[in-house]
Amino acid sequence: MEYVALFAVFLKDSAFALGGLGPLPLIRQDLVAPGIATDAQVVQALAIGRLSTGPNGLWIVSLGYLVAGWVGAALALVATSLPALVMVPATALARRYVLSAPFAGLVRGASLATAGLLVATGASLVPPAGAAPSPWQLAVAAAALALTYQGRVHPGLVVGGAALAGLALAR
Repeated sequence: MEYVALFAVFLKDSAFALGGLGPLPLIRQDLVAPGIATDAQVVQALAIGRLSTGPNGLWIVSLGYLVAGWVGAALALVATSLPALVMVPATALARRYVLSAPFAGLVRGASLATAGLLVATGASLVPPAGAAPSPWQLAVAAAALALTYQGRVHPGLVVGGAALAGLALAR
């Protein structure tokens, strides 16, 4: 893929997401569907991003590296950083609108849409092609949702517990 087009994909997907794993459905559509990246590369980039320190959205840098080497990683880093660097001064200029009820509704609606897209994308990434998730996988997902819904259990404990359950129950 041409570097300018790759930069444009990362920039667009980062700009239309709400951070963290938000760009995942868009990146899957723009890079995996045309065959530029594979689901395995996306999962590998997500794993690297989750294991490394720093912001959650930097998994895109790992994906850039897997797709186009060091140049791809640099392009992904710049493209992922630009939307936030533009939004800081923009929100300072539009402060009275940002604190309004319609804008809060817009952010809430976009957040819920992103959550729905993440669930749909995650459901297609987790099981192998053509295989349905097993009952224990659904139980682990339900338990993780229940434990983290109210925010009383640290997400790291939930991830660690789910990893141990996966090790113990996977066959």
